[in-house]
Amino acid sequence: MLFVRFTDVPDTRIQNYERLPFAEAVVATHDLHHARSQEGTSCSGDFRLFDQKDELLYRGTFTFGTEGIYPNLYHQVKDRVLRIRTKKEDDAKKMWLLDEIESETPDDYKRQSVKSNSIVSSTYQSRLNRLQRRLIYGAATVGILFTSLFTAAQWVIDKEAHAEQVTGVEQTWLEAYEQALQGKESSLIQLLERKDRTEEEDALLVDLYLAEGADQKALELTDDPILIETKLAGLNLSNKEKLERLQDFQASHPTNEGAFDIATLERDHETVSKTENVEWTAPRVSAKVNAYLSLGDIESANEWASKTNDPAAQVKIDKYQDITATIFDLNEKLKKTSSKDTSAREKIQAAIAAEEIDRETILYSD
Repeated sequence: MLFVRFTDVPDTRIQNYERLPFAEAVVATHDLHHARSQEGTSCSGDFRLFDQKDELLYRGTFTFGTEGIYPNLYHQVKDRVLRIRTKKEDDAKKMWLLDEIESETPDDYKRQSVKSNSIVSSTYQSRLNRLQRRLIYGAATVGILFTSLFTAAQWVIDKEAHAEQVTGVEQTWLEAYEQALQGKESSLIQLLERKDRTEEEDALLVDLYLAEGADQKALELTDDPILIETKLAGLNLSNKEKLERLQDFQASHPTNEGAFDIATLERDHETVSKTENVEWTAPRVSAKVNAYLSLGDIESANEWASKTNDPAAQVKIDKYQDITATIFDLNEKLKKTSSKDTSAREKIQAAIAAEEIDRETILYSD
């Protein structure tokens, strides 16, 4: 199930910061877009799309009324996601998102027409398509988060409206994007640094800084150490490298979130279980569940699992309990096995070791 949170919508007919099911958000955007169009006015606001684990999947800006392109949120998200071409291993996530928005949107809201953008020159479209084909692949290489890939694609796609006036400056931007998605971020960073940036471009620049290891620059841009620390914790790095980055950042910009994430990587279950005053993301809730399981506190693990809306958390607890029970039974069997029966004892001990590995895998496979 998908959820949407709107921010900075100036019309009170949309509730800012409220966690809305995707279907409700589609209806709300449709109604306000229609009302504003009838009134001859327009406004816009940002939105973010999450899954039930509160993982950010997409963010953008929706325009309501006379200046709007899309009749509701369904059409915008579907259109943007469809335009992004992914490598095979990322197709599943893209198709899952498309399937979700399709299944959750009422049929009556799928049939609305969308305003056409300006005709796109063939040369520009060719460059655009080549860039789109590299988006997922290149960004995975440089470590930019999945959300920022949508941001980058949206920035380029939005240029379609001005395709007939493509300038040398815009070609420079396209080339910088292509270089960044091949792991050479410096040109794009320099262009973004000199530009009067939008909020989405700020977010992309933050991720580019983090991809280059420039954590301090990312912080200077946001002035939000908790945000940067959370992004660092979510980078696709080895545990060793991630721990070093987090420790360095925590030394100069200490936060409760930093202490929690470091304790999680160090498997300091006592600290993780006792820490309360942090911003709870899905990975941190999962870490809390793991900590309580490791400490044998099944009741607390169940309590925290119930906060995730993720059935996988409960499955993890059930499997952990099953394996723990199996290990207990094997240990009891070992106690009753004669010390002289070396072969039987070795088999039981090997079975215990295998079960312990499986139990560890359950906790840290994600």
